[in-house]
Amino acid sequence: MQYVALEKLINLYDGYRQIFIVQGKQVLLIQDNGRRHLIQANCPHSDWPLQNGWIDGDSITCSKHGWAFSLYSGRGVNERALGCNLQCYKICYDQNTIGMLVE
Repeated sequence: MQYVALEKLINLYDGYRQIFIVQGKQVLLIQDNGRRHLIQANCPHSDWPLQNGWIDGDSITCSKHGWAFSLYSGRGVNERALGCNLQCYKICYDQNTIGMLVE
């Protein structure tokens, strides 16, 4: 496994949202209420960017069709999204950076 740094910790703040490309996949790093999440960048339903989605508690809702997903498990959390899953990635830290492990 190899560590891929995405951002310096000093640059993170509540409301932070940034897309990164890691091994050809777009991932979205979010900080909301001091919690950090790393998820696939687009809605698995319509491939719509989640960067402008609404965060409510522990879920993010796609701004196109209203499909909502848990920021922790990726599972669909509203009626529209049941049975559909969002990919969530484990966040890792190295010194002053936040990132992820890749194979």
